[in-house]
Amino acid sequence: MDMNSIEQIIRERRTIRTLTDQTVALDVIYELLESASYAPYHSKEEPWEVIIVSEEQERQVFVKEIMDSYDRLDIWSRYDQQNVAKAKTRTQDYFLEVPLSLVVTAPIGESEKSNLEAIGAVSAFIQNIQLVAWSRQIGVTWRTIPVIFDKVFKQNIGVTEERQIIGLLDISKIDEKQKLPISRRNPVSQWAIGLTDKLSDFSENNE
Repeated sequence: MDMNSIEQIIRERRTIRTLTDQTVALDVIYELLESASYAPYHSKEEPWEVIIVSEEQERQVFVKEIMDSYDRLDIWSRYDQQNVAKAKTRTQDYFLEVPLSLVVTAPIGESEKSNLEAIGAVSAFIQNIQLVAWSRQIGVTWRTIPVIFDKVFKQNIGVTEERQIIGLLDISKIDEKQKLPISRRNPVSQWAIGLTDKLSDFSENNE
């Protein structure tokens, strides 16, 4: 196992929002999903389900449901009303240009614990998709836009009441000429602390 390669992929992966017109073959998508399915999970069976939007007719239906949901959720009220028409066109055009989308769902747990476990497992599954895709020069954007919480949207794209959408993934080949964004992280010392120090800080803050 090349641990250096694994660490390098984790550190180098970026969210790719610039689309290309290069399609990603379905057999490649299935290979990504198969590799991603080795994410850890707590339930008896893998909790993830994936809806693939790849055909042009599927894309038209999918984007219409997104735009209808934006209207239903009154998303456009947050925009400068003079620019709403342009914003709608820009949003619709973007989603129409996405070569392939994945709708990734998890079961809604009966308890807080089981729900947390399902979301955690499916999030790990999505991260695996991103990492394996990156190793193949395929970009992924993981979106949690408001439509994923819209029950009508869920129903209209085939997500049952017993499941929740964890993310919409935009899949596109990476343009080799594209300048990739720089990713920065806070140093570990800012967010990792020993239990003794944490309890001491907690005690001082509550005095």
